[in-house]
Amino acid sequence: MSRTPSALSVYLIAAGFRPPLPSPESFARQTGERLWLHVANADAARTVPTLIARLSEARGEEADVVMSGNVGAAHDIGAVTTNLPRERATDIRRVLAEEEPAVALFLGLEIAPAFLYGLRESGVRTLLVAGTSGNSVRAQGRLLSRSAFRLFDQIAATNEAARASLIKLGAPPHRIQVIGRLDDSPQAPTADIAQQERMAQILAGRPLWLAANLTLAEMRAVLDAQRQANGLSHRLLLVVAPSDPSEAEPIAAAAELRGYSVARRSAGEDPEEHIQIYLADEPGEIGLWYRLAPITFMGGSLVAPGCDAGPDAPAALGSAILYGPEIGARRAAFDHLATVGGASLVTSGKTLGAAVSGLLSPDKTAAMAHAAWLETSKGAEGTDRVVDMLVEAFDAPESL
Repeated sequence: MSRTPSALSVYLIAAGFRPPLPSPESFARQTGERLWLHVANADAARTVPTLIARLSEARGEEADVVMSGNVGAAHDIGAVTTNLPRERATDIRRVLAEEEPAVALFLGLEIAPAFLYGLRESGVRTLLVAGTSGNSVRAQGRLLSRSAFRLFDQIAATNEAARASLIKLGAPPHRIQVIGRLDDSPQAPTADIAQQERMAQILAGRPLWLAANLTLAEMRAVLDAQRQANGLSHRLLLVVAPSDPSEAEPIAAAAELRGYSVARRSAGEDPEEHIQIYLADEPGEIGLWYRLAPITFMGGSLVAPGCDAGPDAPAALGSAILYGPEIGARRAAFDHLATVGGASLVTSGKTLGAAVSGLLSPDKTAAMAHAAWLETSKGAEGTDRVVDMLVEAFDAPESL
């Protein structure tokens, strides 16, 4: 039987675990249904709702989760929240006896060697999934981290850069799986199928684009863009979904002042052939318009303070994406889509009009929408790999 490395042994003894310290491989595995999920950072936290939803689907029951670290998604997944216990054997044993997890998943890298050892001592299977952020470890912890990696049953990295970081910290290269990034997209908004079919018949192949969650402050730029694109396609329909329902009336008035014929969804009106701008001002229908519109402009992104919406929903539902510079915390996601041809940055009504005009060709729109969908869907494979690891840990613990 292999011995626990000396650096880790000294640390564990100082934490209150007493020698002789059994090797991690010698602990018996327990069964159970609870998952301890420790989330190291905000990037990892965005992947939690989709991950837990797929785990629940795979196991045929709601996941029983206790969550620590970045617990912002706890409400969304129905998790109990807690803190990691102090690195003391008495605290660790008490907390684990109260929570009784069967599996512990660490999303993002945080070195807590005594807690990891306590998990193994309690028979808990331990999994680590590390991304490219949050992998820095203080100099004091680097020596410990080399030994602490032995306390994980499985180690995964979301990409080669994350794998390189783990190896630098001391993880054995042969134990690291590269699984791909985890899906951080929210559930795609739903749509009424009957309404979708009815609206598709009314539109009858008419070219259209969507300004989603538009603010009144952007209406002039969007109208300029519509006027520019209309020069290439006189049947072009602009669908406006206001960000604030109270702005629907002034948005409609601004369009009418520019000479456009306007209809409103909330008034029971349809986008008939003569209608040039249609206000999709019924709440809860954005999923319908993402499905119908081949082009989506992300409203709120042309003016400060900007918007926080990500590109995932329109990309997942087959729409090419246009976005402005005020895109907030999700800028990196939009810019990455732009580099692979799935989105395009616009800075004014003029550049927005040029972008819409350039996408009036169905082939070009389809190519951009497919690129966006392909890139956005890449997270599904990584998430599915983690779900497989968790299912195996719960249902076949001795195979780890």
